[in-house]
Amino acid sequence: MKYNNVIVDIQPRPVLQELIEDLTNKMLAQKRVLADLEHMNGGSSLVRGLQADIKLLDQVIERVYAQQELINMRNEQLIGLN
Repeated sequence: MKYNNVIVDIQPRPVLQELIEDLTNKMLAQKRVLADLEHMNGGSSLVRGLQADIKLLDQVIERVYAQQELINMRNEQLIGLN
């Protein structure tokens, strides 16, 4: 039996995309809370804590992006070998 309408997608899927989106959403939520605290003259220790959390989330997001790029490169190499 021949299938004329079958489409095979061999492009690598961004396996870490959901994690990247979750981390980005968390960071944006933290930034909104920080902006509200700064607007209301919130406690300085809480503000510093949020700033540290945002900085950490930003670094983690960058590392996850880099990891996704490595995964994509590896998948492209594997596809090229076939």
